[in-house]
Amino acid sequence: MKKTLLFITGLATLALIVVVIFFVFQEQPTEPDPKPSPGPGQVDTPPDDLFFTIIIHNEEDVGSCRTPKAQIPDYDGSEAITLHFTSVLREFGEMVASHGARINYGTDWTFSQAVEKYDPTFYTDFEAMGHEIDAHAHESCNDHLYHDVRQDIINAGGSATSVASGMTENDIQDQMTYFDRYYPEFKILWGVAIADHTAGEEMSGWVWRPSRDNWLEHNPSGRYIHIGHGEYLNNLDYIEDAIDNRYDDRINTYAVFTKPREWLAETGTPGIPEQWTTTKKDDSYWENRLEWWDEFLSEIDKMREVEYATLTEIADIFETYEDQLDFDFDVDNHPRSETGGALRQSQAGYP
Repeated sequence: MKKTLLFITGLATLALIVVVIFFVFQEQPTEPDPKPSPGPGQVDTPPDDLFFTIIIHNEEDVGSCRTPKAQIPDYDGSEAITLHFTSVLREFGEMVASHGARINYGTDWTFSQAVEKYDPTFYTDFEAMGHEIDAHAHESCNDHLYHDVRQDIINAGGSATSVASGMTENDIQDQMTYFDRYYPEFKILWGVAIADHTAGEEMSGWVWRPSRDNWLEHNPSGRYIHIGHGEYLNNLDYIEDAIDNRYDDRINTYAVFTKPREWLAETGTPGIPEQWTTTKKDDSYWENRLEWWDEFLSEIDKMREVEYATLTEIADIFETYEDQLDFDFDVDNHPRSETGGALRQSQAGYP
């Protein structure tokens, strides 16, 4: 009996040894070879996409700190007005995000103070959709310069970007000196305009570092990044032209634009002045405008060369490939508009 047990035990041990040897000598799966590091001449080339951003600008609703502006809703003085526009903008933000597109919301101080008072989750909700909140300022009130406007966004719950918009071509050189005091809170410049957006505005669709002597010239050691907006028209034909006219050696950009006061409430909405209301049949009624933008973005979705991006993302891409870009352009290379902004949008068919 003992001999039988010993025999069985020996067989089991031998079988176990065979199994172990079998697995040890089986061909082991090999790890894929690591991707070789790019050598000279093998670095990734700059992307040739047209980087596309939706811009919203909100102006201050007063001038000289206290004079009401008739053409701007009284955000910080009316809860009903603020809640109408923040509600509509949430709808807009969600629809834009459903396309994978991105918004840079540039706002002046009175709207931020209204958000803080009446709708304190608006900025955080908007950012959660993938959009950004920027300081947009015209500084008509000495108590609210760019850094104050940016702080108002933070006070209202937003994570203000390093974008500054709203400066004119006449004052951008001085503004860069001012921004030096707050760098890197301000690093990206967008929307340098002529006052009232009259004919002759600069319309470049690429990115560069403005020179202190002439903001249209590139300075490789410049501190700030300027992102051009291109033709700046809400029109598919102009976007297709921008695609066709991309530069191989630049970061190509295009922006479209809307403002909250375009998105009107229904006539008779309690608490909303008649000026900010319209009938449901009108193009400016907010649901109709939302439908227009949804259809507009659906067409852009089909354009394989278009890449949706925020201004911060574009600046990051620019810095990644900056050493490989060509900045051999001068003042004469920068296109100018032939008409003012409102007329250009109207002629382009934007309702």
